[in-house]
Amino acid sequence: MKTISEGLTVLLSLLSVASVGALARAEEPSSKYTEVLNALQAGKNVKLILDMSRCNAVEGGKPASAAQAGLVINAFRVTVQNGISFANAHQTVDSSGHAVTEYIRHSLSREGKLTVRASKLVVGTTELVNQGEFICELPDGAKFIW
Repeated sequence: MKTISEGLTVLLSLLSVASVGALARAEEPSSKYTEVLNALQAGKNVKLILDMSRCNAVEGGKPASAAQAGLVINAFRVTVQNGISFANAHQTVDSSGHAVTEYIRHSLSREGKLTVRASKLVVGTTELVNQGEFICELPDGAKFIW
């Protein structure tokens, strides 16, 4: 009886260690996330290139427009919840001829997916208009270079 009990104890201990190891691996960031974070923390000139036609809208899942874009990451923030976050704001004129400020927020999750959220504020108003939220897979929809 003692041998069976000891065997079960050993088996349970091994299962416990294996499950803790699996959980730790599941929480580890993707290699793409780690590469981008290391480049930013090393002070490298990190750029993002987007191909929005390869990104999907969060609502509806349809591909975004055929637009391509790029930016240099000048400032960033890292949190457990949002991963690596950075933003771009610029003034332009929208398709109806109104002066607007566009805000584009990016969040690279620990899983290696980039979320892009775009909003605009018409100059002289206080109403922020949501222009969409998209998910871009690396490296097809979003590519980081340095």
